[in-house]
Amino acid sequence: GTQFASMLSPVPRPVHLKLFLGIAALLLSACEAARLPPHIGRVRGGAGEQQLSKDEMFAFDEALPWLSYVREHGVQQFVAMFHDNKALTSDELLWGDEIEYHLVRLDEKQKTAKVALRAEEVLEVLRQKEHQFGRRDGFGEACSWHPEYGAWMVEGTPRVPYGGYTADLRRVEHNMRLRRKRLAAVLRPDERAITMPAFPTLGVGDFAEPAAAAGNDATLSASAPDALITPLPRFHALTRNIRLRRGSKVDIRAPLLRDAKTDAAELARGIEMDAMAYGMGCCCLQVTFQARDIDESRHLYDHLAVLAPVMLALTAATPVLHGPPISPQLSPYLPISPHISRPEGG
Repeated sequence: GTQFASMLSPVPRPVHLKLFLGIAALLLSACEAARLPPHIGRVRGGAGEQQLSKDEMFAFDEALPWLSYVREHGVQQFVAMFHDNKALTSDELLWGDEIEYHLVRLDEKQKTAKVALRAEEVLEVLRQKEHQFGRRDGFGEACSWHPEYGAWMVEGTPRVPYGGYTADLRRVEHNMRLRRKRLAAVLRPDERAITMPAFPTLGVGDFAEPAAAAGNDATLSASAPDALITPLPRFHALTRNIRLRRGSKVDIRAPLLRDAKTDAAELARGIEMDAMAYGMGCCCLQVTFQARDIDESRHLYDHLAVLAPVMLALTAATPVLHGPPISPQLSPYLPISPHISRPEGG
């Protein structure tokens, strides 16, 4: 690079500009001549170009006749695709982070904090602004926005993935700050985007703004109405079908914090939660990798399998769950698995 710069240094700057413009014109002409797709050579796409489908889903009883077919042919399809693509390799490692936010409304006069059930509205504004103002050429940081399970939850990712160079590590914090800044800009003055695993008083008393509408056809929950679920058919069908497959409501238990005033019966019962929202309503930071080939994928998986539990323990941040304080030994994501598993003996 130094030698190349020294070779060009005697050339006057106007010539530099003419050379650059000439090369750019040639590249654009080549793209046109080759009739490449519109996004190649002109606008770089990224995460968030496609959103979750709003198609209706099968109910559990409607899906039952197809389960054996899907299992058999799903395995066959996976094996066939694996053999077709196992030799493919990419030039670089690509990866990205996903941050999930709780939207919370703070009432300074009443000293209350409630989940703000406005995620769908906020996401629509964010997408419009991102499409209008966000960088789409790959040369600057931009954001992508996605729905989550909860109607008070928003997920943000970088539009263009990070690469495998040291320079990409410097992009991470900058993009995280950009996401928070853009999200905060579309919230109301009394709203905040909170990054913590679980909202402490979810399902306790008057905990939502606006007040969650009654009705729990999907959850049958006594404390978490269906209005807490993002209004996408996928999430409602997932909630209903998992309950039907289990044959009972979700039953999540967390150990209660033991202190001098804890009643023995309450300690034995623990914290009881009867809806997927208490698990799927947790927010987190995730990292997704697209390795160069299957060998690098295996290498990453083996290392991350060891590191992930350590990082989970180091970042534990759920002192309160569904009202009361929980045992400090609880991993913040233990509540997620019981809402999917079958009951004992099921």
